[in-house]
Amino acid sequence: MRSGFTSYLGREAIQTRKGTAAVMSFEKDLVLGRHFLIGTVEIPPYIIIKRDHNGTLLQVDGFVHQIVQFLAKKFQFTYEYVEPPNGITGSCVNKTCNGLIGMLIRGEIDMIATGLAMTLSRFHMIDYTFPFESDPITLLIPYPKKDSTLKSILKPFSTEVWILLVLSMVIYAYLMSWAGYLRARWFNRSYHGTTDNLESSREIARQPGKFADDIMFLLSVLVNRKFLSKYQKHPRPFYSGFTVIAGNHIPPGFGEAFRILVAVWCLIAVVISNSYNTSIKSFLTLPKYRPVIKSLNDLTENSKYSFAAKKHSSVWSNMIEAQTGPFAKIGELLRKHPENSLDILDDDKDYVIYQKKVLAQFQSSNLFVIQEDMKSSGKCRLYTAEKPFDELRISFGLPKNSPIENHFLSHELMWLKQSGILQYWKNSYWPRANRCSAPISTKPVSNTERLTLNYLSGAFLLLCAGMLVSLASFAAELIRNYCRTKRSSTSK
Repeated sequence: MRSGFTSYLGREAIQTRKGTAAVMSFEKDLVLGRHFLIGTVEIPPYIIIKRDHNGTLLQVDGFVHQIVQFLAKKFQFTYEYVEPPNGITGSCVNKTCNGLIGMLIRGEIDMIATGLAMTLSRFHMIDYTFPFESDPITLLIPYPKKDSTLKSILKPFSTEVWILLVLSMVIYAYLMSWAGYLRARWFNRSYHGTTDNLESSREIARQPGKFADDIMFLLSVLVNRKFLSKYQKHPRPFYSGFTVIAGNHIPPGFGEAFRILVAVWCLIAVVISNSYNTSIKSFLTLPKYRPVIKSLNDLTENSKYSFAAKKHSSVWSNMIEAQTGPFAKIGELLRKHPENSLDILDDDKDYVIYQKKVLAQFQSSNLFVIQEDMKSSGKCRLYTAEKPFDELRISFGLPKNSPIENHFLSHELMWLKQSGILQYWKNSYWPRANRCSAPISTKPVSNTERLTLNYLSGAFLLLCAGMLVSLASFAAELIRNYCRTKRSSTSK
Protein backbone atom coordinates (compact mmCIF):
# COMPACT_ATOMS: atom_id res chain seq x y z
CA MET A 1 0.00 0.00 0.00
CA ARG A 2 1.33 3.44 -0.86
CA SER A 3 1.80 5.85 1.98
CA GLY A 4 -0.78 8.61 2.39
CA PHE A 5 -3.65 6.61 0.89
CA THR A 6 -6.27 4.33 2.35
CA SER A 7 -7.01 1.26 0.30
CA TYR A 8 -9.19 -1.79 0.01
CA LEU A 9 -7.86 -5.05 -1.43
CA GLY A 10 -10.21 -6.97 -3.69
CA ARG A 11 -10.70 -10.41 -2.15
CA GLU A 12 -12.62 -11.96 -5.01
CA ALA A 13 -11.41 -15.17 -6.63
CA ILE A 14 -9.24 -14.75 -9.69
CA GLN A 15 -10.57 -17.78 -11.54
CA THR A 16 -12.15 -17.26 -14.94
CA ARG A 17 -15.91 -17.82 -14.81
CA LYS A 18 -17.27 -20.70 -16.78
CA GLY A 19 -19.06 -19.53 -19.89
CA THR A 20 -17.39 -16.12 -20.24
CA ALA A 21 -15.70 -15.00 -23.43
CA ALA A 22 -12.22 -16.33 -24.09
CA VAL A 23 -9.27 -14.18 -23.09
CA MET A 24 -7.29 -13.09 -26.14
CA SER A 25 -3.50 -13.33 -26.18
CA PHE A 26 -2.88 -9.56 -26.28
CA GLU A 27 -5.29 -9.13 -23.37
CA LYS A 28 -3.27 -11.63 -21.33
CA ASP A 29 -0.18 -9.49 -21.76
CA LEU A 30 -2.08 -6.37 -20.65
CA VAL A 31 -3.95 -7.60 -17.60
CA LEU A 32 -3.44 -11.30 -16.81
CA GLY A 33 -1.88 -11.73 -13.39
CA ARG A 34 -1.35 -8.02 -12.84
CA HIS A 35 -2.14 -6.06 -9.72
CA PHE A 36 -3.94 -2.75 -10.33
CA LEU A 37 -4.23 0.27 -8.06
CA ILE A 38 -7.70 1.62 -8.70
CA GLY A 39 -8.50 5.10 -7.47
CA THR A 40 -12.01 5.64 -6.16
CA VAL A 41 -14.22 7.93 -4.05
CA GLU A 42 -17.66 7.24 -2.67
CA ILE A 43 -20.39 8.36 -5.09
CA PRO A 44 -23.52 6.26 -4.49
CA PRO A 45 -24.79 4.21 -6.22
CA TYR A 46 -21.62 3.90 -8.34
CA ILE A 47 -19.33 3.31 -5.37
CA ILE A 48 -20.69 2.63 -1.85
CA ILE A 49 -18.12 2.44 0.93
CA LYS A 50 -18.69 1.00 4.41
CA ARG A 51 -16.41 2.10 7.25
CA ASP A 52 -15.99 1.31 10.90
CA HIS A 53 -16.44 3.83 13.72
CA ASN A 54 -12.86 5.05 13.19
CA GLY A 55 -13.47 5.77 9.53
CA THR A 56 -11.38 2.83 8.33
CA LEU A 57 -12.54 1.40 5.01
CA LEU A 58 -14.15 -2.01 5.48
CA GLN A 59 -16.01 -2.83 2.29
CA VAL A 60 -16.61 -1.44 -1.18
CA ASP A 61 -19.80 -2.09 -3.12
CA GLY A 62 -21.83 -0.46 -5.85
CA PHE A 63 -22.52 -0.48 -9.57
CA VAL A 64 -18.94 0.29 -10.68
CA HIS A 65 -17.54 -2.18 -8.16
CA GLN A 66 -19.53 -4.95 -9.88
CA ILE A 67 -17.82 -4.07 -13.17
CA VAL A 68 -14.35 -4.17 -11.57
CA GLN A 69 -15.13 -7.44 -9.81
CA PHE A 70 -16.40 -9.05 -13.03
CA LEU A 71 -13.31 -8.00 -15.00
CA ALA A 72 -10.98 -9.22 -12.25
CA LYS A 73 -12.57 -12.66 -12.27
CA LYS A 74 -12.63 -12.88 -16.04
CA PHE A 75 -9.07 -11.69 -16.68
CA GLN A 76 -7.49 -13.05 -13.50
CA PHE A 77 -6.00 -9.87 -12.13
CA THR A 78 -6.00 -8.51 -8.60
CA TYR A 79 -6.76 -4.95 -7.59
CA GLU A 80 -6.60 -2.57 -4.69
CA TYR A 81 -8.85 0.43 -4.11
CA VAL A 82 -7.03 3.64 -3.25
CA GLU A 83 -8.73 6.79 -1.95
CA PRO A 84 -7.26 10.30 -2.32
CA PRO A 85 -6.36 12.10 0.92
CA ASN A 86 -8.86 14.90 0.27
CA GLY A 87 -11.66 12.59 -0.91
CA ILE A 88 -12.30 14.40 -4.20
CA THR A 89 -12.50 13.23 -7.80
CA GLY A 90 -10.47 16.20 -8.92
CA SER A 91 -10.45 19.10 -11.35
CA CYS A 92 -7.87 20.63 -13.66
CA VAL A 93 -6.97 24.33 -13.80
CA ASN A 94 -4.16 25.51 -16.11
CA LYS A 95 -3.11 21.87 -16.63
CA THR A 96 -2.71 21.38 -12.89
CA CYS A 97 -4.95 18.65 -11.49
CA ASN A 98 -5.79 17.49 -7.98
CA GLY A 99 -7.66 14.59 -6.40
CA LEU A 100 -7.89 11.30 -8.28
CA ILE A 101 -7.13 13.05 -11.59
CA GLY A 102 -3.81 14.34 -10.25
CA MET A 103 -2.94 10.92 -8.80
CA LEU A 104 -3.61 9.26 -12.15
CA ILE A 105 -1.43 11.76 -14.03
CA ARG A 106 1.42 11.32 -11.54
CA GLY A 107 1.24 7.54 -11.89
CA GLU A 108 0.16 6.91 -8.31
CA ILE A 109 -2.83 4.85 -9.51
CA ASP A 110 -3.47 2.81 -12.65
CA MET A 111 -7.09 3.81 -13.32
CA ILE A 112 -10.11 5.59 -11.82
CA ALA A 113 -13.27 3.61 -11.12
CA THR A 114 -16.16 5.58 -9.63
CA GLY A 115 -18.87 7.93 -10.88
CA LEU A 116 -16.29 9.73 -13.03
CA ALA A 117 -17.97 12.27 -15.31
CA MET A 118 -16.48 13.21 -18.65
CA THR A 119 -15.65 16.93 -18.78
CA LEU A 120 -13.63 18.98 -21.26
CA SER A 121 -10.94 20.09 -18.81
CA ARG A 122 -10.36 16.49 -17.70
CA PHE A 123 -10.38 15.23 -21.28
CA HIS A 124 -7.24 17.26 -22.03
CA MET A 125 -5.38 15.55 -19.20
CA ILE A 126 -6.58 11.91 -19.11
CA ASP A 127 -8.20 9.30 -21.36
CA TYR A 128 -11.73 8.03 -20.94
CA THR A 129 -13.12 4.60 -21.74
CA PHE A 130 -16.38 3.91 -23.48
CA PRO A 131 -19.09 5.74 -21.45
CA PHE A 132 -21.10 2.98 -19.81
CA GLU A 133 -23.72 5.25 -18.22
CA SER A 134 -25.34 8.67 -18.63
CA ASP A 135 -26.65 10.46 -15.55
CA PRO A 136 -28.61 13.75 -15.38
CA ILE A 137 -27.57 16.43 -12.90
CA THR A 138 -30.41 17.55 -10.64
CA LEU A 139 -30.86 19.63 -7.52
CA LEU A 140 -31.41 18.05 -4.10
CA ILE A 141 -33.95 20.30 -2.37
CA PRO A 142 -36.35 20.19 0.62
CA TYR A 143 -39.55 18.26 0.01
CA PRO A 144 -42.26 20.45 -1.58
CA LYS A 145 -44.72 22.04 0.79
CA LYS A 146 -48.46 21.75 0.57
CA ASP A 147 -50.32 24.87 -0.40
CA SER A 148 -52.25 26.45 2.45
CA THR A 149 -55.99 25.69 2.54
CA LEU A 150 -56.51 29.41 3.08
CA LYS A 151 -55.07 30.02 -0.36
CA SER A 152 -57.27 27.25 -1.75
CA ILE A 153 -60.31 29.36 -0.92
CA LEU A 154 -59.26 31.78 -3.67
CA LYS A 155 -58.16 29.09 -6.14
CA PRO A 156 -61.51 28.40 -7.93
CA PHE A 157 -61.34 31.78 -9.70
CA SER A 158 -58.39 33.37 -11.41
CA THR A 159 -57.07 36.72 -10.26
CA GLU A 160 -58.76 38.69 -13.03
CA VAL A 161 -62.12 37.08 -12.21
CA TRP A 162 -61.83 38.09 -8.54
CA ILE A 163 -60.90 41.65 -9.55
CA LEU A 164 -63.85 41.97 -11.93
CA LEU A 165 -66.21 40.47 -9.35
CA VAL A 166 -65.17 43.02 -6.70
CA LEU A 167 -65.34 45.90 -9.18
CA SER A 168 -68.79 44.79 -10.34
CA MET A 169 -70.00 44.62 -6.75
CA VAL A 170 -68.69 48.11 -6.00
CA ILE A 171 -70.26 49.61 -9.14
CA TYR A 172 -73.59 47.89 -8.55
CA ALA A 173 -73.61 49.02 -4.89
CA TYR A 174 -73.11 52.64 -5.93
CA LEU A 175 -75.77 52.43 -8.64
CA MET A 176 -78.28 50.86 -6.26
CA SER A 177 -77.47 53.40 -3.54
CA TRP A 178 -77.97 56.39 -5.80
CA ALA A 179 -80.90 55.04 -7.81
CA GLY A 180 -83.43 55.53 -5.03
CA TYR A 181 -81.86 58.74 -3.80
CA LEU A 182 -81.98 60.49 -7.19
CA ARG A 183 -85.43 59.22 -8.03
CA ALA A 184 -86.91 60.38 -4.72
CA ARG A 185 -85.18 63.76 -5.01
CA TRP A 186 -85.96 64.55 -8.63
CA PHE A 187 -89.41 63.03 -9.10
CA ASN A 188 -92.06 65.47 -7.82
CA ARG A 189 -94.66 63.03 -6.51
CA SER A 190 -95.44 61.39 -3.19
CA TYR A 191 -95.69 57.64 -2.80
CA HIS A 192 -98.65 55.65 -1.59
CA GLY A 193 -98.68 55.47 2.17
CA THR A 194 -95.90 58.02 2.67
CA THR A 195 -96.02 61.30 4.53
CA ASP A 196 -98.05 64.10 2.94
CA ASN A 197 -95.24 66.51 3.52
CA LEU A 198 -93.37 66.41 0.22
CA GLU A 199 -90.65 68.71 1.47
CA SER A 200 -90.01 66.40 4.42
CA SER A 201 -89.67 63.36 2.14
CA ARG A 202 -87.25 65.24 -0.11
CA GLU A 203 -85.16 66.16 2.91
CA ILE A 204 -84.90 62.49 3.88
CA ALA A 205 -84.14 61.50 0.27
CA ARG A 206 -81.17 63.85 0.19
CA GLN A 207 -79.29 61.23 2.23
CA PRO A 208 -78.31 58.41 -0.14
CA GLY A 209 -78.20 54.79 1.09
CA LYS A 210 -75.09 53.67 2.92
CA PHE A 211 -72.57 52.01 0.65
CA ALA A 212 -71.64 49.30 3.21
CA ASP A 213 -75.27 48.18 3.51
CA ASP A 214 -75.59 47.84 -0.25
CA ILE A 215 -72.37 45.79 -0.39
CA MET A 216 -73.74 43.47 2.28
CA PHE A 217 -76.99 43.15 0.34
CA LEU A 218 -75.11 42.06 -2.80
CA LEU A 219 -72.94 39.65 -0.82
CA SER A 220 -76.03 38.11 0.77
CA VAL A 221 -77.35 37.31 -2.68
CA LEU A 222 -74.00 35.76 -3.73
CA VAL A 223 -73.75 33.41 -0.74
CA ASN A 224 -77.47 32.58 -0.81
CA ARG A 225 -78.07 33.82 2.71
CA LYS A 226 -80.95 36.06 3.73
CA PHE A 227 -79.75 39.45 4.77
CA LEU A 228 -82.11 42.08 6.14
CA SER A 229 -80.94 45.32 4.72
CA LYS A 230 -81.03 48.68 6.41
CA TYR A 231 -84.38 49.27 4.82
CA GLN A 232 -86.02 46.69 7.12
CA LYS A 233 -84.59 48.07 10.34
CA HIS A 234 -84.75 51.74 9.37
CA PRO A 235 -87.40 52.12 6.63
CA ARG A 236 -87.71 55.53 5.14
CA PRO A 237 -91.01 57.15 6.09
CA PHE A 238 -92.19 57.53 2.49
CA TYR A 239 -91.88 53.72 1.83
CA SER A 240 -94.97 51.70 2.61
CA GLY A 241 -93.93 48.04 2.12
CA PHE A 242 -91.33 45.58 0.89
CA THR A 243 -90.93 43.37 -2.18
CA VAL A 244 -89.06 40.05 -1.80
CA ILE A 245 -86.52 39.12 -4.52
CA ALA A 246 -84.38 35.97 -4.09
CA GLY A 247 -85.21 35.92 -0.39
CA ASN A 248 -84.11 39.52 0.18
CA HIS A 249 -86.38 42.42 1.10
CA ILE A 250 -86.32 45.21 -1.47
CA PRO A 251 -87.89 48.62 -0.64
CA PRO A 252 -90.49 49.81 -3.15
CA GLY A 253 -90.52 53.11 -4.91
CA PHE A 254 -87.10 52.93 -6.49
CA GLY A 255 -88.53 52.36 -9.92
CA GLU A 256 -87.60 50.06 -12.78
CA ALA A 257 -83.90 50.98 -12.85
CA PHE A 258 -83.37 49.69 -9.34
CA ARG A 259 -85.35 46.51 -9.98
CA ILE A 260 -83.37 45.75 -13.15
CA LEU A 261 -80.09 46.07 -11.25
CA VAL A 262 -81.27 43.69 -8.54
CA ALA A 263 -82.71 41.19 -11.01
CA VAL A 264 -79.51 41.05 -13.10
CA TRP A 265 -77.35 40.69 -9.99
CA CYS A 266 -79.55 37.83 -8.72
CA LEU A 267 -79.16 36.05 -12.06
CA ILE A 268 -75.38 36.47 -12.12
CA ALA A 269 -75.17 35.40 -8.47
CA VAL A 270 -76.62 32.01 -9.41
CA VAL A 271 -73.87 31.51 -12.03
CA ILE A 272 -70.99 32.77 -9.85
CA SER A 273 -72.11 30.97 -6.70
CA ASN A 274 -72.70 27.60 -8.36
CA SER A 275 -69.39 27.80 -10.27
CA TYR A 276 -67.48 28.55 -7.06
CA ASN A 277 -69.21 25.83 -5.00
CA THR A 278 -68.50 23.24 -7.70
CA SER A 279 -64.76 24.00 -7.76
CA ILE A 280 -63.93 24.74 -4.12
CA LYS A 281 -64.46 21.16 -2.90
CA SER A 282 -61.76 19.69 -5.15
CA PHE A 283 -59.29 22.44 -4.28
CA LEU A 284 -59.77 21.81 -0.56
CA THR A 285 -59.78 18.00 -0.55
CA LEU A 286 -56.89 17.26 -2.96
CA PRO A 287 -53.46 18.53 -1.79
CA LYS A 288 -51.40 20.85 -3.95
CA TYR A 289 -47.61 20.72 -3.68
CA ARG A 290 -45.36 23.66 -4.37
CA PRO A 291 -41.69 22.79 -5.10
CA VAL A 292 -39.13 25.08 -3.47
CA ILE A 293 -37.14 25.29 -6.72
CA LYS A 294 -38.11 23.91 -10.11
CA SER A 295 -34.96 24.57 -12.13
CA LEU A 296 -31.57 26.23 -12.07
CA ASN A 297 -33.09 29.46 -13.39
CA ASP A 298 -35.33 29.67 -10.33
CA LEU A 299 -32.30 29.25 -8.11
CA THR A 300 -30.44 32.20 -9.59
CA GLU A 301 -33.36 34.44 -8.62
CA ASN A 302 -33.97 32.83 -5.24
CA SER A 303 -32.23 34.27 -2.19
CA LYS A 304 -33.67 31.91 0.42
CA TYR A 305 -31.63 28.89 -0.75
CA SER A 306 -28.03 28.91 -1.94
CA PHE A 307 -26.44 26.69 -4.58
CA ALA A 308 -23.79 24.30 -3.23
CA ALA A 309 -21.61 21.62 -4.80
CA LYS A 310 -18.68 19.49 -3.76
CA LYS A 311 -15.47 21.31 -4.52
CA HIS A 312 -13.51 20.03 -7.54
CA SER A 313 -16.38 17.79 -8.63
CA SER A 314 -17.53 17.74 -12.26
CA VAL A 315 -20.58 19.90 -11.45
CA TRP A 316 -18.49 22.44 -9.53
CA SER A 317 -15.93 22.61 -12.36
CA ASN A 318 -18.58 23.19 -15.02
CA MET A 319 -20.03 26.10 -13.02
CA ILE A 320 -16.67 27.71 -12.29
CA GLU A 321 -15.45 27.39 -15.88
CA ALA A 322 -18.69 28.64 -17.53
CA GLN A 323 -18.52 32.06 -19.21
CA THR A 324 -22.18 32.67 -20.15
CA GLY A 325 -25.68 31.55 -19.24
CA PRO A 326 -27.09 30.25 -15.94
CA PHE A 327 -23.94 28.22 -15.26
CA ALA A 328 -21.86 31.40 -15.29
CA LYS A 329 -24.28 33.08 -12.83
CA ILE A 330 -24.01 30.12 -10.47
CA GLY A 331 -20.23 30.12 -10.85
CA GLU A 332 -20.15 33.79 -9.87
CA LEU A 333 -22.23 32.99 -6.79
CA LEU A 334 -19.81 30.22 -5.84
CA ARG A 335 -16.89 32.62 -6.10
CA LYS A 336 -18.70 35.21 -3.95
CA HIS A 337 -19.65 32.59 -1.36
CA PRO A 338 -16.76 30.12 -1.08
CA GLU A 339 -18.48 28.42 1.86
CA ASN A 340 -20.86 26.87 -0.68
CA SER A 341 -17.96 25.05 -2.34
CA LEU A 342 -17.96 22.06 0.02
CA ASP A 343 -14.65 20.37 0.77
CA ILE A 344 -16.42 17.40 2.38
CA LEU A 345 -19.91 16.22 1.56
CA ASP A 346 -20.50 14.01 4.59
CA ASP A 347 -24.15 14.77 5.40
CA ASP A 348 -26.36 15.78 2.49
CA LYS A 349 -29.48 15.96 4.70
CA ASP A 350 -27.98 18.54 7.04
CA TYR A 351 -26.95 20.87 4.22
CA VAL A 352 -30.38 20.81 2.54
CA ILE A 353 -32.79 20.65 5.49
CA TYR A 354 -31.06 22.80 8.09
CA GLN A 355 -28.53 24.95 6.24
CA LYS A 356 -30.89 25.71 3.31
CA LYS A 357 -28.39 24.76 0.63
CA VAL A 358 -29.41 23.22 -2.69
CA LEU A 359 -27.00 20.46 -3.71
CA ALA A 360 -26.22 19.72 -7.36
CA GLN A 361 -25.38 16.05 -7.87
CA PHE A 362 -26.05 13.08 -10.11
CA GLN A 363 -29.73 12.28 -10.16
CA SER A 364 -28.96 8.72 -9.06
CA SER A 365 -27.01 10.03 -6.05
CA ASN A 366 -29.87 12.34 -5.08
CA LEU A 367 -32.39 9.50 -5.32
CA PHE A 368 -30.08 7.34 -3.19
CA VAL A 369 -29.92 10.04 -0.49
CA ILE A 370 -33.72 10.47 -0.57
CA GLN A 371 -34.21 6.71 -0.17
CA GLU A 372 -31.81 6.45 2.77
CA ASP A 373 -33.35 9.45 4.51
CA MET A 374 -36.85 8.03 4.12
CA LYS A 375 -35.69 4.74 5.66
CA SER A 376 -34.13 6.47 8.67
CA SER A 377 -36.74 9.18 9.33
CA GLY A 378 -39.90 7.58 7.95
CA LYS A 379 -40.84 10.91 6.40
CA CYS A 380 -40.38 12.73 3.11
CA ARG A 381 -37.88 15.47 3.87
CA LEU A 382 -35.86 15.59 0.64
CA TYR A 383 -36.77 15.86 -3.01
CA THR A 384 -35.00 16.17 -6.33
CA ALA A 385 -35.97 18.89 -8.77
CA GLU A 386 -37.83 17.31 -11.67
CA LYS A 387 -36.05 19.31 -14.36
CA PRO A 388 -32.36 18.33 -14.88
CA PHE A 389 -30.04 21.16 -15.86
CA ASP A 390 -27.22 19.02 -17.28
CA GLU A 391 -26.35 15.44 -18.19
CA LEU A 392 -22.91 13.86 -17.91
CA ARG A 393 -21.50 10.59 -19.18
CA ILE A 394 -19.79 8.20 -16.79
CA SER A 395 -16.70 6.17 -17.65
CA PHE A 396 -13.41 4.83 -16.30
CA GLY A 397 -10.39 7.13 -16.28
CA LEU A 398 -6.96 6.05 -17.56
CA PRO A 399 -3.62 7.74 -18.21
CA LYS A 400 -3.11 9.32 -21.61
CA ASN A 401 -2.43 6.80 -24.41
CA SER A 402 -3.00 3.84 -22.12
CA PRO A 403 -3.03 0.50 -24.02
CA ILE A 404 -5.58 -0.81 -21.54
CA GLU A 405 -8.12 1.71 -22.77
CA ASN A 406 -7.36 1.23 -26.45
CA HIS A 407 -7.34 -2.57 -26.59
CA PHE A 408 -9.17 -3.87 -23.56
CA LEU A 409 -11.35 -1.87 -21.21
CA SER A 410 -13.58 -0.03 -23.68
CA HIS A 411 -14.19 -3.23 -25.62
CA GLU A 412 -15.26 -5.06 -22.46
CA LEU A 413 -17.53 -2.23 -21.32
CA MET A 414 -19.29 -2.20 -24.70
CA TRP A 415 -19.77 -5.97 -24.48
CA LEU A 416 -21.24 -5.71 -20.96
CA LYS A 417 -23.64 -3.00 -22.07
CA GLN A 418 -24.78 -4.80 -25.20
CA SER A 419 -25.27 -8.07 -23.36
CA GLY A 420 -27.56 -6.46 -20.79
CA ILE A 421 -25.36 -7.26 -17.81
CA LEU A 422 -24.83 -3.58 -17.00
CA GLN A 423 -28.60 -3.03 -16.96
CA TYR A 424 -28.99 -5.98 -14.58
CA TRP A 425 -26.46 -4.49 -12.15
CA LYS A 426 -28.02 -1.07 -12.52
CA ASN A 427 -31.41 -2.44 -11.54
CA SER A 428 -29.81 -3.93 -8.43
CA TYR A 429 -28.14 -0.73 -7.20
CA TRP A 430 -30.27 2.13 -8.53
CA PRO A 431 -32.73 3.49 -5.95
CA ARG A 432 -36.25 2.20 -6.42
CA ALA A 433 -39.15 4.60 -6.87
CA ASN A 434 -40.88 5.52 -3.61
CA ARG A 435 -43.44 8.03 -2.39
CA CYS A 436 -40.73 10.58 -1.56
CA SER A 437 -38.94 10.45 -4.92
CA ALA A 438 -42.07 10.25 -7.08
CA PRO A 439 -42.41 13.41 -9.20
CA ILE A 440 -44.96 15.84 -7.82
CA SER A 441 -46.47 16.08 -11.30
CA THR A 442 -47.52 12.40 -11.03
CA LYS A 443 -49.31 12.77 -7.69
CA PRO A 444 -53.14 12.89 -7.70
CA VAL A 445 -54.37 16.36 -8.49
CA SER A 446 -57.73 17.87 -9.15
CA ASN A 447 -59.10 17.79 -12.66
CA THR A 448 -60.85 21.07 -11.94
CA GLU A 449 -59.23 24.05 -13.60
CA ARG A 450 -59.26 27.54 -12.23
CA LEU A 451 -62.16 29.43 -13.75
CA THR A 452 -60.80 32.26 -15.89
CA LEU A 453 -62.49 34.97 -17.92
CA ASN A 454 -62.76 32.52 -20.80
CA TYR A 455 -65.37 30.65 -18.75
CA LEU A 456 -67.13 33.58 -17.02
CA SER A 457 -66.89 36.37 -19.58
CA GLY A 458 -70.56 35.91 -20.48
CA ALA A 459 -71.63 36.54 -16.90
CA PHE A 460 -69.70 39.81 -16.69
CA LEU A 461 -70.99 40.92 -20.08
CA LEU A 462 -74.51 40.34 -18.74
CA LEU A 463 -73.68 42.52 -15.75
CA CYS A 464 -72.57 45.31 -18.06
CA ALA A 465 -75.70 44.90 -20.15
CA GLY A 466 -77.82 45.08 -16.98
CA MET A 467 -76.18 48.34 -15.96
CA LEU A 468 -76.78 49.86 -19.40
CA VAL A 469 -80.43 48.76 -19.41
CA SER A 470 -80.86 50.14 -15.89
CA LEU A 471 -79.40 53.50 -16.90
CA ALA A 472 -81.64 53.59 -19.97
CA SER A 473 -84.67 52.77 -17.80
CA PHE A 474 -83.71 55.53 -15.37
CA ALA A 475 -83.40 58.02 -18.24
CA ALA A 476 -86.82 56.95 -19.54
CA GLU A 477 -88.33 57.49 -16.10
CA LEU A 478 -86.82 60.99 -15.97
CA ILE A 479 -88.29 61.84 -19.37
CA ARG A 480 -91.67 60.40 -18.41
CA ASN A 481 -91.70 62.31 -15.12
CA TYR A 482 -90.69 65.51 -16.90
CA CYS A 483 -93.56 65.14 -19.37
CA ARG A 484 -96.02 64.36 -16.57
CA THR A 485 -94.87 67.40 -14.60
CA LYS A 486 -95.14 69.64 -17.66
CA ARG A 487 -98.72 68.46 -18.43
CA SER A 488 -99.71 69.07 -14.83
CA SER A 489 -98.36 72.64 -14.89
CA THR A 490 -100.10 73.50 -18.19
CA SER A 491 -103.43 72.10 -17.04
CA LYS A 492 -103.30 74.36 -13.99
